[in-house]
Amino acid sequence: MNNSVVEIKIAFVIWTFAGMGGSERVIYDIVRILDKRQYTIILISFEDGQVKGLYEKLGIKTYVIQKLGKNDSRVIYEIRKILIDEAVDIVNPHHFGPFLYTFIATRLSKVKLVYTEHSRWQLEQLSTLKKVLNRIMLWRSDAVVAISKQIQDYYIKNLHLDRKKVHLINNGIEIDSFKKMRSKRLLQSLGIDDYMKVVGIVANLRPEKNHKLLISAFSNVAIIMKDVRLLIVGLDCMDGEVQHFASQSSASDKIYFLGMRDDIPDLLNIFDIFCLPSLYEGLPLTILEAMAADVPVIGADTLGINEVIVNNVNGLLFPPNDEEKLTESLCMLLEDSFLRERLSSAGKAFVIQNHSLDDKVNEYDELFRSVYHIKSTPW
Repeated sequence: MNNSVVEIKIAFVIWTFAGMGGSERVIYDIVRILDKRQYTIILISFEDGQVKGLYEKLGIKTYVIQKLGKNDSRVIYEIRKILIDEAVDIVNPHHFGPFLYTFIATRLSKVKLVYTEHSRWQLEQLSTLKKVLNRIMLWRSDAVVAISKQIQDYYIKNLHLDRKKVHLINNGIEIDSFKKMRSKRLLQSLGIDDYMKVVGIVANLRPEKNHKLLISAFSNVAIIMKDVRLLIVGLDCMDGEVQHFASQSSASDKIYFLGMRDDIPDLLNIFDIFCLPSLYEGLPLTILEAMAADVPVIGADTLGINEVIVNNVNGLLFPPNDEEKLTESLCMLLEDSFLRERLSSAGKAFVIQNHSLDDKVNEYDELFRSVYHIKSTPW
């Protein structure tokens, strides 16, 4: 970290404290590792929840602004009041909604704005009006962070942003937290025998994560291979729809829904394969975590996933939404221990070389400090 004595007060604006998805994990890791001797940090969220306690244990001041409707202009006033009362130097919103409210709140102020985008597909799905607003806000921001090359390319090639304003900072992993050590006790607690092969996914249950495709492909595998199990880890955001779908499967007794867990490194250690069949992604932390844990990975050949998986080099890719090809990939990897070892070793090396969390937080630190010293030009 930079050893400058200048202390910067920074506020992060996020959607929710209710759960810890990929983008929430990125923010938590940044906040956790930034040097508290050089940064005073506050968190602003639009929804309360248990994650707030994690920040408070770090000594981070938190605010919750409950939105009263889809377009609640009061949120803008509340954000502005917090930024002024706390004498914030830099504000870093994540995702379009927090960006919009925060952008308006910072107008005619000296607060610097650094925006972080986590998903190209969300940008492309914005309405025409929001796309125009997004471009204006990006132009007027002090800096923009793209967490993946696909987002950086979209900003520069599609939105024609100044290349100097767009900073590519990939997601990072605390690699030492993911050490391969298969826990027989954890397997026993789940009712899984040590000789069984375990396929797993860590992803909140949302339509774009495509859990149903994995369940269908796994059900095909379970007809061929008897001693296999599927573990599904993540918050249910679909009101039991995925669980109901799984209950109709011939392999329903081999599918385990574990909900939200705080022991992800331990769970990854009992996976023989990690699979993410998403329809679209930003830069999936869970794949990087699986690689760091020496777990071979299978992913859909979609933007975001194919930025970290090189087919048959550090993982396997299958055509999006192709149940037959996913079934083939699962069977091939489950049956070939040498292939699993080769892919997992290459995946681990890839993460070490490209996605060290300390390196990524250092990049954020350097960016925040450079923005802090930019001459303020409020409008």
